[in-house]
Amino acid sequence: MSGEKKTNKLRRSLFTIFFMFAVTLVFIAVLSLIYVLTQDTIRLNESLVVKRAVLYVAGLEVPQTGIEADALYQERVVEVKDEEGEVLYYEILGPSGEELQSYVVPVLGAGLWGEIESVVGVEKDLKTLTGIEFIKQNETPGLGGRITESWFKEQFRGKRWPLSVVPEGDPAGDQEFQAITGATNTTNGVRDILNNRLARAEQAIKASE
Repeated sequence: MSGEKKTNKLRRSLFTIFFMFAVTLVFIAVLSLIYVLTQDTIRLNESLVVKRAVLYVAGLEVPQTGIEADALYQERVVEVKDEEGEVLYYEILGPSGEELQSYVVPVLGAGLWGEIESVVGVEKDLKTLTGIEFIKQNETPGLGGRITESWFKEQFRGKRWPLSVVPEGDPAGDQEFQAITGATNTTNGVRDILNNRLARAEQAIKASE
């Protein structure tokens, strides 16, 4: 190969490298700009997801629009935080916005494939559940992922912890809930998360009273 051909080949190679580098920089710059422009909206949407979940497990009718949901949240929910600003639990106020009606507790623990993030509502007795909502989960679709189905979530209203599990379709007592068929690990994970986290929440709430 002549020196001229080697030079041309080197030039083509360098051009390809610099071109790909330039394209990569452009894409990074565009993505960074989009993130900067939308991060406030993303935070607002994430905040609304949690606020809707809190209202739902408290047994309140969740408004359709984000503005109305936020207004109801501000009226009926008080965030109780630790020294680092993390929410320990939520106090749910009555219609007048004064008397304490119930509590909602953030619940986080291990599922089969990752962490399950949820919120759980409890009456003032700290034993009777008012509801549960799953905010984030990575369980198997069609199996453990069914924890987000209404039938599974709604069965927790009125139950008392500590909870145990019965097979799906079997009658469940006051301290029992139906498992998801084929998702034993996920179901047991939900049980353990609820029992363990609610025990800690009970202590925290009583200590702050």
